[in-house]
Amino acid sequence: MKIDTTSGDYDFTYLSLGAGVQSSALLVLALTTDTVPTPDAVIFADTGDEPSWVYDYLATLAMWSQRHGVTVYLARKGRLSEWVIDRQRNGERFVSVPVYTAAPDGGREGMLRRQCTREFKVEPIVKKVRELLGYEPRRRVRESVRSMLGITIDEVQRMKPSWHKWITNTFPLVDLGLHRHDCMKIVTDVGLPEPQKSACVYCPYHSDTYWQWMKDAEPEAFAQAVAFDHAIRDMTMRGRDQPAYVHRSCVPLDEANFDTTDPDQVDMWAECEGMCGV
Repeated sequence: MKIDTTSGDYDFTYLSLGAGVQSSALLVLALTTDTVPTPDAVIFADTGDEPSWVYDYLATLAMWSQRHGVTVYLARKGRLSEWVIDRQRNGERFVSVPVYTAAPDGGREGMLRRQCTREFKVEPIVKKVRELLGYEPRRRVRESVRSMLGITIDEVQRMKPSWHKWITNTFPLVDLGLHRHDCMKIVTDVGLPEPQKSACVYCPYHSDTYWQWMKDAEPEAFAQAVAFDHAIRDMTMRGRDQPAYVHRSCVPLDEANFDTTDPDQVDMWAECEGMCGV
């Protein structure tokens, strides 16, 4: 029996792919089993700042998916880091990334509002869906559309309705009672390599364990994150009175001490596929 978290029929179904563990498992289930609907399209929203291993894995998934008769499409607004840094330098409106801000005493003040998810993940995917359905800009969509999102039962707090009335968000992995650790086996059982976490290299939600791994194993990606961290330092409205940082300690990323022994510190989510904590 196919899983459907809502009643009714749909004219078009797409799978939001992040090329991480959960959405890759959802793709496998959709194309090799009858437990979830087969999508009409698979869409990857590219921020331009994913690490190299995500792009490599995306290429692998795209070829695998094509062999099963489904195309993986790319949706992209631009490069997120350029929108943040260049526009901020030019005094234009910039897309807010949820970086940490420092208080006058050097402690952590809070986080900036997160806009990157909607503007660089959700809306590019919606634009691609409209394009695939043959709609011109600003034309009202008449079809009913189902979005399948790779969220597991250990991340139910991420389950949210769509911002668009004509799109219904569904969560097949939750319906199946699957956890993230179940997803890895689903992927490798069909012969695909193990996926890694999918998120921008400078994502402020990385755990210290992940930061340390990136610093040791992927120095180029870590250097990219460090460069972004330095570039955003005075991006807040108060500028240097309330500087911004990628790391929760509110010190420069290349000077941060990563506590990899804290069992309570985990990534706030493991994959950014269009519902990144919204």
